[in-house]
Amino acid sequence: MAAPWNRRVLGLVHTLMPPHQKPSSRPLLFLAGALLGLLAIQASVPARAGDEQAVSELVSREGSGLDSVGAPVGEPLDTSVLGMEQALGTVAGAYPPPRAAKLYATDGFASWLQDLELEPPSVPVRTYDGRVVPGDFHVVKLPLVSGNLQQCADTAIRLRAEWLKLNDEPVVFHATSGDRMPWSRYRDGEKAYEQGNRLAWRSSTPQSWDQYLSAVFMWAGTRSLAYDTVAADFPRGGDLLVLPGSPGHAVIILGVAHGAEGVFILVGQGYMPAQSFHIVRGPHQGWWKWDDGATIGPWDFPVSSLRRWMELSDSTGR
Repeated sequence: MAAPWNRRVLGLVHTLMPPHQKPSSRPLLFLAGALLGLLAIQASVPARAGDEQAVSELVSREGSGLDSVGAPVGEPLDTSVLGMEQALGTVAGAYPPPRAAKLYATDGFASWLQDLELEPPSVPVRTYDGRVVPGDFHVVKLPLVSGNLQQCADTAIRLRAEWLKLNDEPVVFHATSGDRMPWSRYRDGEKAYEQGNRLAWRSSTPQSWDQYLSAVFMWAGTRSLAYDTVAADFPRGGDLLVLPGSPGHAVIILGVAHGAEGVFILVGQGYMPAQSFHIVRGPHQGWWKWDDGATIGPWDFPVSSLRRWMELSDSTGR
């Protein structure tokens, strides 16, 4: 029968020590502990051929009281485990559903939001002019247009616009006046201008994507989202929570999960002044509880604030 680890290590220490030296118990135990630690680390790292199985076992611990890398639920994730920094570099990787909840079915836009890349957790939210914004946030990689334009509703519009453009879909948003602002007109050499309380058009040089977005952000806002969205009664990834007004607020739902403990939403936002798009971390492993509405920081969003982009709606509103 093999000797226990401690006996084997102590024997190895005695073998390595010169015979004329008589170490006290304290340094002997220290050396033994160090060797035990090295052996334990080696034993805990799976062989290359078994890596996939080991990782699969780690991420299948739902309902065990541990998160996907074995940390107790509710404690910060240690991204150094198994070198998982790269895997945790997306919304989906860094913020799996809390506890035993399951991610609600997603469409193309919601899946795209889940794949957005994150900055390292140490990167702070910054305003358009470089000031640090304190808070329990996680920055999502999304460019800002120049100036103090890309605020809350504008950030949601930009996300939707980027996805539509990526998928060769028509990109059209509305100004607060109700006038349509198609990307195609800016791209083809037209430009909107204000005439009274409406928008008119004139010939111009072809406009860039950022110039188009800047114009939309100038004339759109939480009120104009009523033209681009419809009411919904149950949250889905990609939906918005909108409180129209001056100031109003709008956040975007990056994920919806449901389980025995209820429904949870993962929320991202821009803010005033214009600043980095970021996840607003909630108390449930970054998620917020949905109970016919949600309170996100200082903002109370009732179910009546839930909006869905027009193209995604159907007859049930779900």
